[in-house]
Amino acid sequence: MVKFIKVLVDIIVCKLLFRVKYINYDNIKNVDKCIVCSNHSTAYDPFFLFPKLDFFCAMAKKELFRYKILSYFFKKLGIFPIDRGNKDFTSIFHAVNLFKDVDKRKLVIFPEGTRIKKNKARGKAKIGPVYISSKANVPIIPVYITKNPHIFSKVYVIFGKKIDVPTNISKDKEELAKYSNMILDTIYDMGKANEKK
Repeated sequence: MVKFIKVLVDIIVCKLLFRVKYINYDNIKNVDKCIVCSNHSTAYDPFFLFPKLDFFCAMAKKELFRYKILSYFFKKLGIFPIDRGNKDFTSIFHAVNLFKDVDKRKLVIFPEGTRIKKNKARGKAKIGPVYISSKANVPIIPVYITKNPHIFSKVYVIFGKKIDVPTNISKDKEELAKYSNMILDTIYDMGKANEKK
C-alpha cells in the first residue's frame, strides 16, 4: 500500500500540481538512518518529501488524528502524533525508539513546529529533533523546501549534508539549543544560496 501511495503522491502532487525538483538527493540517498529536518510553510511539504524517502516515518500535530480515516492512513504510513502545546515526552521517546533494532529509518520532523506564514522570515527552532538525534545516535539531514509555492509552480527540495549531533548533549539545554539554531540556520542558508543562482 505504501509504495502505491508514494507513486500516487509523486504523480499528483510532485508532477501535476507542482513541478518538484530535487537537488543534492545523494546527500540522503545512501544514509540508512537519519532525522530529516525541513522548513515548513505549506501543508504540501510532507508530500514533497514522502516519495523520495524510503523507510519513511513522520511526526505530525495531534489535531490531525481526530479524524478516524486520516488517523488510520497516517498510522499505516508511519506517521505518529505529537502534542505541540505540551511537553509530549511519550512521542519524543517513541521517536527515539523508532531507531532501535532497525537497519533503516528516516524520520521527518519540522523543527519550527508549525507552518511559517509568508510575512515571517523563520520560526523558532525547537530542540526536540536534536534531542532525538542525540539520544538515538543518528545524524540530521537539513532540507530546504521552496516557501509558499503556488499551484503549478516549480518547487525546489534541497538536501544538505548530514549533521552529526554529539551523543552527550541530550541533557544540556544550551547545547541542544545551539545545535537546533545551527541546523535551522543551515536550512534557510541553503534556500538563500539557491535563490542567488
